[in-house]
Amino acid sequence: KGAVVSKGASKGKSKGKGKGKDKGKKKGPASFDSDFWTRKLEEENRTELEGSYTGTIAKYIFKQGWGFIAPDDYDSLPAKAREALSKAQEDAEAAGKNVSDANWIYFRKPDVDQELYPLKDGTAVNFTVYMDEKGCGACGITAQ
Repeated sequence: KGAVVSKGASKGKSKGKGKGKDKGKKKGPASFDSDFWTRKLEEENRTELEGSYTGTIAKYIFKQGWGFIAPDDYDSLPAKAREALSKAQEDAEAAGKNVSDANWIYFRKPDVDQELYPLKDGTAVNFTVYMDEKGCGACGITAQ
């Protein structure tokens, strides 16, 4: 007589259709008051530069909690910031990335006034500029 094969033995170790898939994983960025943002800020060693600037939200990726601001007057930004932005563009292009606009300034969710949410592309904003190890970014982002 043949060997006895138990039912389902050949199905592998899958949890089944949909079971356990992405369960417990939070969708989207950390909340505003999360310790995650506090730790990030401490790690970055930010230095805020003088001045306040105007611009518009060029792109915001809600699920990841970051985006870019298009400054209204790029030439009015501090020289340090402009240098960091052009270096970031060169580095990105060298890495094979497609840079949509070299003048866009990076920002993260906690850098934006909570009153502006839900954030929409094209929203007019005021902001300040900071420098850190990675380059230039926008913070203190408020409605115009």
